[in-house]
Amino acid sequence: AAGGRGLAAALAGWQISRRNRAAGPVLLLVLATALGMLAIGQGASWDRSQDDQADFRAGAAVRVLASRTPQLGQGGAYAQVPGVAAALPAGQVGLELSDGRTSSLLALDARGTAGALLLRGDLAGGGADDGPGAATDGVLRAVAPKDRAPVGVELPARTDRLRLTATLRSLKALPPAPGQDAEAHGIGPAHDTGPVPATLSAQVTDRFGVPYTLPLGPLAADGRPHTLDADLAAAAGAPAGRPAEPLRLTGLVVDLDQTPVSHRQQLTVTTARAVTAHGAARPLGAPAHLAWKAQITDKSSSVGEAFGPRAGRSGVPAGGLLSQTYDSGTKNEWGGSMTTVRITAWHPARPPLAAVATDAFLRDSGSKVGSTIDVPVNGQPLKAKIVRAVRALPGPADSAPATGGLLADFGTVNEALSDRGAPPLAATEWWLRPEPGAAARVVDALRARPDTDPGQVLVRDEIARQLHDDPLGAGPQTALTAAAAVAVALAAVGFAVSAAGSVRERAREFAVLRALGAPRPQLARMIAAEQGVLIALALAVGWALGTVLTRAVVPLIVLTEQAGRPVPPVLVELPAGRVVALLAAVAAVPLLVVAAVGLRRGDPVQDLRSQGAL
Repeated sequence: AAGGRGLAAALAGWQISRRNRAAGPVLLLVLATALGMLAIGQGASWDRSQDDQADFRAGAAVRVLASRTPQLGQGGAYAQVPGVAAALPAGQVGLELSDGRTSSLLALDARGTAGALLLRGDLAGGGADDGPGAATDGVLRAVAPKDRAPVGVELPARTDRLRLTATLRSLKALPPAPGQDAEAHGIGPAHDTGPVPATLSAQVTDRFGVPYTLPLGPLAADGRPHTLDADLAAAAGAPAGRPAEPLRLTGLVVDLDQTPVSHRQQLTVTTARAVTAHGAARPLGAPAHLAWKAQITDKSSSVGEAFGPRAGRSGVPAGGLLSQTYDSGTKNEWGGSMTTVRITAWHPARPPLAAVATDAFLRDSGSKVGSTIDVPVNGQPLKAKIVRAVRALPGPADSAPATGGLLADFGTVNEALSDRGAPPLAATEWWLRPEPGAAARVVDALRARPDTDPGQVLVRDEIARQLHDDPLGAGPQTALTAAAAVAVALAAVGFAVSAAGSVRERAREFAVLRALGAPRPQLARMIAAEQGVLIALALAVGWALGTVLTRAVVPLIVLTEQAGRPVPPVLVELPAGRVVALLAAVAAVPLLVVAAVGLRRGDPVQDLRSQGAL
């Protein structure tokens, strides 16, 4: 029986079941493993949280918060910075909700933001470890407008000046409106001052959908052609500023003073030319489906009155670009006397904005996915349909995290404002996506620009570095690591002493087995099996306890530099590689001790004599 193959396993099991003196060393191993896993989990989770917070606070790899370059010239200027893969406008609008709550609208160029929005995947409905853009790009696609044919007349690249040839003539003088006492109010035919001159401005829209109004100059109502120029280069702040091309001519604005007698007038743009940076003038033709529409803006006087201004027929004349009739309006004696005719390229009716809302916004506003809400932007209530919900969105750079409420497409917001004749939503920030490995070069180039304050360049990597250097987080991490190292050392010493003492105490037992014919290798296997089971059991229990402890404790001790809860919430990390290394480190010394004890050679006769068996 002593030479049987199952002797080692049987004796090992018998010894484990009858001896409880190994409980102390095993508990030390359990404690060391659990504490080591807590240290690993706290360190990895803290590091991950700092990176997640940096992504959320920055929103993009590089953000430019302010610039002295005119708005028209910022998009092209930042796109030309060496190392920049994409420069994207961002507009922020504060929103007032019920019960004094506040939120914000983030308008981004959803058509070009792919890969630029830094948002952890689980906040956008994906997995926390999804690659960059895997979840956020789906959110952006939800608010991006469907492919639509561009409107207006496209300008050639590097256009410095827009040159129009226009004619303004009076078709007829209009009689006083019914009920008006012409002579009493000084508005009769006797007071007619003739055709009404106007001041023209061109509306030019960049590739992000932002319209800019550029002055063309005064136009006499004499029926003769006049050449008017809009200086795009100056409006963009050249040479430092460059527009985001391609640009499109999408409208004209006609301003005029009302006179005692209203005139029905016709504005005709016969030719248009784009003067490029090289001085060449290229003619602009009307696209096949070009059409115009006109409206009298709200800033005009006497809008809706019988004697007030009116917009007439819009058209595209043969060989020309635009034809528009309007009534100039009769001057009144008790208020302002101004008419503004806004002519824009016609387009089909547009649906409400598509918006993504945070869970907090839905809760605070009482809305839900599928709801259509009014979003006030530049004094205009824009209709927006909530198409998707996310857990959180970045807010303005100067506000607390998690203040973002809605996400919409930047160009679509400006299209809706343009349809209402409202001022556009300016790009308050520019979010830049550098080429791989070029972030530092981009930041250096931006901070060297004379139009940019270095402090207005927000860099994600700098935020992450600052967060990682926070001593409030480094302190607990260092303390836990030190405690885990001490626990591992104590467990190793305790287990080694226990194993060595157990073998010495059982020397007589081993000598009897040797005398009965048990081979030495079989006894070594018995010791290895006995101690190995204890080590494996300790590691398994320690791993389970450490996992539970880490997931319960780490979210409570990973805090911000102000000792608050981080945004986004902490994700508990237990890297498999580090855990395996910990288990190997905890088991290394006990296994070496077991191997040394198992390979120890002794004289069974001498052992029996020393124990009094012979």
